[in-house]
Amino acid sequence: MRGVGLDAEQVARFEKFAAGERPWRLVYSAREAEHLTAQPQTARAFCAAFCCKEAFYKALGEFYSFPEFECLYRPGVPEQEFILAPDLKERQAIEEFGVRIDERFLGERGEFVVEVYLTRRPAPRVGFPASYLETLQVAAVEAGRQRIEEEHFLPAEVAAFGKRRAQSIAGALALKRALVRLWAAAGAVPAAPRDFELGHHASGAPRLVAAPAGVALENVFISISHTRQWAYGLAAEGR
Repeated sequence: MRGVGLDAEQVARFEKFAAGERPWRLVYSAREAEHLTAQPQTARAFCAAFCCKEAFYKALGEFYSFPEFECLYRPGVPEQEFILAPDLKERQAIEEFGVRIDERFLGERGEFVVEVYLTRRPAPRVGFPASYLETLQVAAVEAGRQRIEEEHFLPAEVAAFGKRRAQSIAGALALKRALVRLWAAAGAVPAAPRDFELGHHASGAPRLVAAPAGVALENVFISISHTRQWAYGLAAEGR
């Protein structure tokens, strides 16, 4: 594993493209925009593609030009088509990647959730690593913020939050819950959210600083995303 990326977006943000507004040229290639516009649910198509690009950026851990990653999304198709520009593949030494488009929250929340898994070398088989996704309602976290911070976070983590919005706390707690599930599945020492300490890389991406014994930290890959109303945390184990 090289990295994982998680992104969630509200379909409503992309309704303007269904209404005829020109797609963002710094995000979508001309071919991609034409394909997405032609889909029966245009807003969903543009939303799914954007999620894929953003999640890929998080997995890569470096900036890239979004049109270099094309998602030719089609609703109801189990195997979606993704195209990486040859220059991007060569520049970043990308061997293989997997994309999981999660549509289960569309009906209830109107949100797409996408996971991207990036490997350092060709994978021996098709599939995804063991991974766990957790989600929390931002409003619930905001209402009980003080109690949640005291119960589930260390003093250093709370200090780092400062006056950050409730989405940040919700995303961090969702991630901690995903880590609890990962540790349990690995048969490691029973853990609670407070047993995991989170920090940040210089880029702002979440970093697992400390955790109970049982799973090597270098084999744990994490990512966070949130919309206005919901937060998502992803934890995966890879080698």
